Amino acid sequence: MHRFRREMLEGDLARIQESLDTIAESDSFRIVYFLDSSGRVVYAPQTRNRPTQMDNTQSGCQPCHRLPAKDRPQSVVVTAEDGERVFRTMLPIENSPACARCHDPNQKLLGGLLTDISMAPLEAAVTNNMRTNILWSVGMVVITVIIVTFGMNKLVIRRLEGAVKTLHRFAEGDREVRLQLQGSDEIATLGAAFNDMAQSVESQDEANRVLSEDLRRQSTRRRELIKKIIGAQEEERKTVARDLHDGLGQRLASIALGLNTFESLPSRKSEEAKSRIRTVRSQINDMNDQIHDLIADLRPSDLDHLGLEAALRIFGAPMLKEAGVKLDIVSQVECRLPAEIETTVFRTFQESLTNIVRHAQAKHATIHLAVKDGMFEGEVSDDGQGFEIEQVYAVSSRDKGYGLLGMDERVALCGGELKIFSKPGTGTRVQVRIPISDVVHD
Repeated sequence: MHRFRREMLEGDLARIQESLDTIAESDSFRIVYFLDSSGRVVYAPQTRNRPTQMDNTQSGCQPCHRLPAKDRPQSVVVTAEDGERVFRTMLPIENSPACARCHDPNQKLLGGLLTDISMAPLEAAVTNNMRTNILWSVGMVVITVIIVTFGMNKLVIRRLEGAVKTLHRFAEGDREVRLQLQGSDEIATLGAAFNDMAQSVESQDEANRVLSEDLRRQSTRRRELIKKIIGAQEEERKTVARDLHDGLGQRLASIALGLNTFESLPSRKSEEAKSRIRTVRSQINDMNDQIHDLIADLRPSDLDHLGLEAALRIFGAPMLKEAGVKLDIVSQVECRLPAEIETTVFRTFQESLTNIVRHAQAKHATIHLAVKDGMFEGEVSDDGQGFEIEQVYAVSSRDKGYGLLGMDERVALCGGELKIFSKPGTGTRVQVRIPISDVVHD
């Protein structure tokens, strides 16, 4: 710009034109124009199409001329009319005292130097540099990833995989397994915490094992004790029933026979004596009936002599009939069961039938008996009012084991299972399953 100013002051117009032509020979320069203050092209290279007037309303001029004069930049990148991006520069030519001999001294701005430099070479260079930088960056990233991956695999992933395997073994029950501690990082800290926890769990497992073994022994002793108590109860019931039958029963029969003999004596034939004798005989008969019922409750001889089905029918049918309940017994048992099972099922169903009479308000009850695949299966069902099982179990628990809990305990002693199904308004089903082969006979 200083060179052009000197040539202008010297008035060497040929030198100015020569300089412009030299600049125009470069493919980078698209435009090199000297403009006056009105936008008229004063000087331009001879080898280019020379316009006479610049129009600042063109799209390439708007990035600057749409702004106020004080905010307009001297340089800007714009898109030319042919679509090429150019770097446009407008350098103002200000008036100075040296220019006063040719120009009005009051004129502040004489014109400007407008140049358009193609951005294609610069963008190509930038693109090449960017491509090179990107390739280098990608290469460095790949190398870094490989190094980091190798380091992560060795320092982290392998250690974590080992920790996961150890945790799986620990979860499967190997309480003695421990993590190998390496270094002092977070993984080592977690490993130390796991080892401490594993040691604590192992100690707790040992304590629980000892406690469980102790509880198992106590439960076994308790079951054996209860079994002996129930067995002793049954034997005592047999003894009492036999004594009642053979002792008191025989004596009552003897008294009744004596009354018959006494009644036949001639001196005892008054109506008053006969009436008293009949009264005593009636009382003796009532006592006999009560003793018979008591003997049946203590130990029904039918259970020992006839088996489970007959004992249930003889016990249940009269009692349920008196209460207005029809009883059906369906049996698929073709042989006698072990005595312990027969006694357990009879006592369990005896309690169930008694509950039907007392609480169910049923019209019909059914007993099913069967043996399948070495398993006894029995059920007592009714169409009564049903009940809330949890509430009845709670009451039975407060009664110290009688009722449902007593039934459950009896069946469990034979290695069996008792299930009760009931809801208010839906009746009740009591199911018993006992493995025949598991019963030990004393």
